[in-house]
Amino acid sequence: MSKQNTPRGRPQNKELTRQVLSQTLIALANKGYNGTSTQLIAETTNTSKQALYRRWPSKAALATDALRNGFRLVPPTYPGISSFQNDLQEAITNILTALHDTPLGNAWLALLSEPALAEELALIEGEQRTHLRQIFVYWNSTSMMETSIDQLMGFLFFTTLIRRRKPSSEEISSILQGIAQRS
Repeated sequence: MSKQNTPRGRPQNKELTRQVLSQTLIALANKGYNGTSTQLIAETTNTSKQALYRRWPSKAALATDALRNGFRLVPPTYPGISSFQNDLQEAITNILTALHDTPLGNAWLALLSEPALAEELALIEGEQRTHLRQIFVYWNSTSMMETSIDQLMGFLFFTTLIRRRKPSSEEISSILQGIAQRS
């Protein structure tokens, strides 16, 4: 007799998962972490709290997964298409647009206020840093890579989330010129 390797239960509805993650990000951005409930997410996505808890073991897991998914939606930059500076400019512009023009930035701020999520948020930030590292490594500009990435990430998050404005392309170019000269 052969064993079947089929998953137990109903298959997950990918569209529902996408809707839950999207609505969670919106709720976090608008209501903060404490103002967002699994009941609210369940109601806005026409599902049940039980269905949410079958996929995510806690509200924290749902929130961080929604944030991670929001960053996954940022268009990737493939190094080597143009130049070191242009590749960085594209990557930075894509992240800035997501932080400023979508619920991602406000959701990030909402989760930053939760000490219990600090470790998971550090991992999510690390994933973004890895995307930038790939550009530095491709262009063999690794001598000041971590310092440059700190400068870029600090600029991105401070300007967009604290000052609440999207920097101009001239501001971005100026920072990138300084980084390119050091590298």
